[in-house]
This record gives sequence, C-alpha cells and structure tokens, in this order.
Amino acid sequence: MICQIRGVQYAYRWLQPYNNTLPTMVALHGFTGTSETFVPMFDQKQNYNVLAIDLIGHGQTSVYVHPLRYEIPQLVADLAELMTRLAVSEYFIYGYSMGARVALAWTVLFPEAVAGLIMESGSPGIAAAAERAVRFKQDRRLAIKLMEGTLVEFVDYWQSLPLFSSQNELPETQQMRVREGRLRQIPFGLAMSLVYGGTGKQPSYWGALANIRCPILYVAGEKDRKFQEIGLRMKEIQPTITYQVIPAAGHCIHLEQPRMLLQNINQWIKGIDVTA
Repeated sequence: MICQIRGVQYAYRWLQPYNNTLPTMVALHGFTGTSETFVPMFDQKQNYNVLAIDLIGHGQTSVYVHPLRYEIPQLVADLAELMTRLAVSEYFIYGYSMGARVALAWTVLFPEAVAGLIMESGSPGIAAAAERAVRFKQDRRLAIKLMEGTLVEFVDYWQSLPLFSSQNELPETQQMRVREGRLRQIPFGLAMSLVYGGTGKQPSYWGALANIRCPILYVAGEKDRKFQEIGLRMKEIQPTITYQVIPAAGHCIHLEQPRMLLQNINQWIKGIDVTA
C-alpha cells in the first residue's frame, strides 16, 4: 500500500490483517533493508498489529525527492502523519539499527501517540559536534563511492564490515536472500540516506533520553559489544530502560535469532497497559 505525504510516497504493509481492537506496532528496518525484512519474524499472528514501513530511499518508498526530505526530523514528521492518516492513535515503535535511530527520534519529537519504544541495535546518535562532523565526512565519502561504483561493489563492501560478521554463520540461502534484497535497492536512495539520514547528519538525542516518559526496551546481540555498551550508556541516563542481551546474536538480531527476540519483545509488551 502507498500513502503520499508532502510529495513522498511511503510504502507500507500490514504483516497480518489489521484488527482495530488490537494495539499496533510500527516496524522500521535498517539501512539497505525494507519492510520485507520483518516478514520472517512476524510470520505468525501476534496479539498486536504489525505495520512495516519502507523508509525513504528504500524499497517501494520514494527515492528521487529533495535530499532534505531524508533528514531524520523530516522523516519522522512524515511517519507520524502516516499514522494519523491510518487513524492509529497510539502505537509501539520498533526499529532496527537505522530504523532504531528513526524510532527514537520519532519518540522524542512526536511522543503523544507512542505507547512504547523498542530499539534493536540502535543509537541516540553522536553527542559531540566535532565527532558528528567527522562521521558526516565519512558518510559523504561512502555515498560518493556508492554513486561512482556499482551497487554490487557497495553491497560487497557493506557485507564485509565486522559489524555483520556473525551473519556469515547463517545458512547460505538466508544470506543470499539478504544480499538479493540489498541488490534491489536504488543507489541514489542509499546515498541520500547516508548523507542526510546518517549518524553524522542526525541530531544527537542523548540529551533527550532522560525526558522520555514511555517505556523503552533496548536489545543488543551477545556478539555486538559496541551496541551493548551504547545500550548500557543509555540506561545510565534513563534508568527505566529495559536492557536485554540476546544470546548467540550479532548486530541484526531479528535475522539471527528471530524467535528469541520476539519472545523478549512479547514478554515486555505484556507488561504495558495500552489501548488499541
């Protein structure tokens, strides 16, 4: 399904038939992913609706729009408007990696409708302006490399990053599905996501953590020490965060240990009072 918001066409899908008597979870994928990435994890009916969205520059959502529309504050304003158009007044937001950054920004900037926030391997951004500037230059160089080379070369590079090394232990057929999904992306969309929606461009939300009032679940993989440490730093600032480490998983937990992750999410949701 497609909804046009301020000139951007957002593609979204309900992963089970929508039931207005159940609460809703919005699922946001990571960089080079799409809404399809969540289909295997939510292959069985849950006690809540699951709305998976293709973020700008990815999947079936618009790619060739003004680059400033890729900025995180602009993106989350669109996503909040999408929920208004769909007449969903309250919802959980679940995001992975880039999607987790978007989910946190959404919770900070449009908190009224957010019943709870789930961050899988996510970050509030980079606190120091000088470090953000360095990262922005790195993201821009990577985007130029992507536009000047081939998508195959970029995907080869991206998959070789140490952050994703644990995915080499997955069955070959599963690895190929992930790769094929990445190769269906449009280079311009990925490049704009890096430059305008990347960690170097995104505002830091570290200072906003203490003011978040909705419940937060943060999950990191046992093999992903970097994001374990980020989650622990977040919990120091916002002690109400539920922090969990998923065994035998790296950065992409929903790919490597989907059943275990889903069990943890569902158990956490059971403890939250939310209306449909």
